[in-house]
Amino acid sequence: MNPLVTETDTRFEARASGIPGAGLGLFAREALPAGTELEAVGALVTRDALTDRCSHFADHHKFVVGDSLLLIPLGLAGLANHSFAPNAEKVVRDARVFLRLLRDVFAGEEICFAYRLEARDRMGLS
Repeated sequence: MNPLVTETDTRFEARASGIPGAGLGLFAREALPAGTELEAVGALVTRDALTDRCSHFADHHKFVVGDSLLLIPLGLAGLANHSFAPNAEKVVRDARVFLRLLRDVFAGEEICFAYRLEARDRMGLS
């Protein structure tokens, strides 16, 4: 049986991004202190396996989790856009991915992190 994946963190929300062409973005619904984390809920797939290849439509959104795993985000964390001056960072612990705030953020502020060089190149952001 497949596990149910549900977004339960109400401190964050999805809204139109302030970044031109980015679509939706991740925003703080309330003021949050540095160190606050949002878990990226989703499905883990093995890199280059059939499940990875069949989910190619999500390649731009996948989080790298170590050498052989990828996380296809199915919740709010997957909406965090790239910034060269990020207010969050990706943290991997025990095959789980989190976005951790690098500084205090205010209610309504967009949450962004710095994409890996490979992802920036693929998206033309370098």
